[in-house]
Amino acid sequence: MGQFDALLRALRSWRKKAPARMFAPEFAYAQDGLYTQHCADFMKEERFATAYAAGEATGSWGGAPVHWRVYIACWLAERASAFGGDLIECGVNRGGIARAVVSYLGAALEGRRFYLLDTFHGIPETILSDREILHDRVFKEYYTECYDDVLNTFRAFPQVAVVRGLVPDTFGEVDSDRFCFVHIDMNNASSEIAAAEYLWPRLEVGGFMLLDDYGWQVNLDQRHAFDRFAAQRDMTVLALPTGQGLLMKSRADDFGRR
Repeated sequence: MGQFDALLRALRSWRKKAPARMFAPEFAYAQDGLYTQHCADFMKEERFATAYAAGEATGSWGGAPVHWRVYIACWLAERASAFGGDLIECGVNRGGIARAVVSYLGAALEGRRFYLLDTFHGIPETILSDREILHDRVFKEYYTECYDDVLNTFRAFPQVAVVRGLVPDTFGEVDSDRFCFVHIDMNNASSEIAAAEYLWPRLEVGGFMLLDDYGWQVNLDQRHAFDRFAAQRDMTVLALPTGQGLLMKSRADDFGRR
């Protein structure tokens, strides 16, 4: 212990004398509400850069960089592809994240379907809480009519099925009951929980449910709703520093096969 204490004292003395600029933060990543000095080398990966560029080209993010959020979706979708089942995204807008995932998975998407569910023209205020209405009005300019644009984006990918309408009403148009990857991003608690209630029993053991809105301060309704959803299943949501939340299906539930 004596040697360790001496080393610690020496380090403290050196730090007091060192220039302050040596300890100024040099962020490896500074965007989308996340600022960190930790490694962000995935940004340099050619495969991810290509996938991100494809997603960005859809105009989904209004010019805002969201690399880490997109990377998490791509990584989880790839891990989930080790299991049986299809992929589904509830809350698509212009399809940025879905397009990135399609590019990132490449051949791993063959033999599966990727369902994209949205109104493709925003959220009816009738299903929003007062808090959600305020949030929706701030971002309404980003949720314009985009159905034809999304169809064009995914026209070259026959494994992608674009389904228009309100969730959960449109689940009847989804011709699958096995999923390995679920992405939920609808900016309102009622639709998101309805989607989770429907999809969780159909999620393969080992599969992922990624919640885009979970950690953002403005999305308090969704966070509380998913905390209750998880608690009812003896789980907790993993809060990610990107603002996302994550659930993994670790055991079969009462749906039967899974």
